[in-house]
Amino acid sequence: MKLRLLHQLARSGGTLVNRLMLAQGVAVLSEVHPLGWATLDPLAQARDWFGLIGPDDLHGRDALPHAEAIALIAASARRRKRPLVIRDWSHLDFMPIGMGLKPAQRSMQAEMLADRFDLLRVATVRHPLDQWLSLAAMLAAEGRPPRQAELEAWLDGMEAFAAMAAAIGFVRYEDITADPASGMEELCRKLDLAFDPARLEGWRETALFSTGGVPGRAASSAEIERLEPRPAPPHILHRLNRDRRYRQALDLLGYEVRE
Repeated sequence: MKLRLLHQLARSGGTLVNRLMLAQGVAVLSEVHPLGWATLDPLAQARDWFGLIGPDDLHGRDALPHAEAIALIAASARRRKRPLVIRDWSHLDFMPIGMGLKPAQRSMQAEMLADRFDLLRVATVRHPLDQWLSLAAMLAAEGRPPRQAELEAWLDGMEAFAAMAAAIGFVRYEDITADPASGMEELCRKLDLAFDPARLEGWRETALFSTGGVPGRAASSAEIERLEPRPAPPHILHRLNRDRRYRQALDLLGYEVRE
């Protein structure tokens, strides 16, 4: 059975992409991961958001292992002919800063599900500098301003995620915001999903998604905005532009160095 995995890091535009995907009639299980929070339970999302799971489906199946839960949901979606995408919470694999997890630097979900499914995997990405600045602002808002150790952990994770994205294929967040129809058509094509540009306007009515602990702009926005690059402190630019891992991530994802 085919299963679509959409890999995204936190603060990389995933909420907007999620909403645009929902507007196409796709059931998107949001920020799902084998080590994810109970509040992001895929079975609860499938039941409460999309009606893919009912009481009879779970009778006698308490505490289903993650892979079995995904298999149950995928089989139900297939019977109902509802396209399904698992929005992978890839952040836990590559840069779980301050979350008490050791980064695997590879997709644990893909490894767990590979024996059960024919996986179709794609990533969406954002310029690494903007992703770091947004992540750092989120951590600071939570009372955990990042230090050098967190930046080092991010660099390791960013390089590994970029390598994975380059291997499986990716679409840039900036391309989607610049031309939503073209960007989403490309993403849907990579995921083997039908795309109808007329349905794009429906994204404003979408609400069945998660935004993590600190929602970004796209959670409440009614406009698709191409944001200007975030201003970076000169010392951060100097530090990153000299780092091999950062430059490698830029090369892999097709982004330019900012001076």
